[in-house]
Amino acid sequence: MRKHSFIAVLLVLVCALSALPADSIISRPAATVNLIRNHAISESELDSEYLRYSSMGAGVTKAQVLDTLINDEVFLQGAERDGITVSDRQVDQMYSQMKANLEAQAGQPISDADFEAEVVRQFGSVDAYKQMLREQTIVNQYLMLKRGDELQNIPAPTEAEISSFYRQNQQAFFQAENVKLAHIYIPKAADAEENAASLKTLEEASAAISSGATTFEQAVLDYSQDTGSRNIGGDIGWLTADNTVARQGWGDAFCDEVLSMQPGQISGVLESNTGYHIVKVSVHNYGKILGINDPVSPEDTTTVHDYIRQVLYMRNQQAVMNSALQSLLQELRSQAQIRILYEE
Repeated sequence: MRKHSFIAVLLVLVCALSALPADSIISRPAATVNLIRNHAISESELDSEYLRYSSMGAGVTKAQVLDTLINDEVFLQGAERDGITVSDRQVDQMYSQMKANLEAQAGQPISDADFEAEVVRQFGSVDAYKQMLREQTIVNQYLMLKRGDELQNIPAPTEAEISSFYRQNQQAFFQAENVKLAHIYIPKAADAEENAASLKTLEEASAAISSGATTFEQAVLDYSQDTGSRNIGGDIGWLTADNTVARQGWGDAFCDEVLSMQPGQISGVLESNTGYHIVKVSVHNYGKILGINDPVSPEDTTTVHDYIRQVLYMRNQQAVMNSALQSLLQELRSQAQIRILYEE
């Protein structure tokens, strides 16, 4: 385990400090840290944190875990000494923002109860998660206060580095077969007779489209019950062959049928897990290795070159952050009184 990993990991939003166990008052100290106050790291706290690392498969020793706990404490004491504070209101705002971010990723609203359940599953409690958000913010603010000049000097990746990364990882930029589609849609109901009526309605619509009595676009307005796409010609975006979420929702048979269609083709009535569709495909791209100047997806203007440049920039940024953290930790440790009492 790399030393000082806790603070570095905080910067990428994936770590939480363990709460001090209730029995720490009577547990023997494994170490003491004193920058602005004396703080004892108990052996029970060390044991608990060691078990947490071990459960994640990290090959660490207790001495390494103890060194990380010392770094955590000296860093937080240094931040407090130098005036870095985070209010409860700020923490509550961050908690709400994390929920909003998750909703954006999922593409749908998430209830407060469901979000709380996920927080508890990952962090043990809402209080523990909020404490992680507080400490994460303290770390970022303190690092900016003390090493802001270093963090503003992130080297941009060179064209040679971008090209080299593409050559070494070319197979990773495979774009699966995909189609752009629109549909006329009636969802399934619990009642079999109602489903039979829906199927008949779309069969009649399909016949009218095939005979030229109506257009696909007009039939969308006349028949589709998909309120999200009804007023935009039934457009529901892109379906890729490797989209497991779509396959779970609609079913393999429906997805494979749509992926077999050609541009301009209009299907008959297709049944999915969720309902009945008439589908029109406007674009069909077959799977291929993307070129460095190709878009990373049919829905995105970001090219492979742009993506690689961002990845390499973030690597450089992390390296600068790690260097700044190391130097700040060394400075704080030199100012603190640290006694290590634990012996393996």
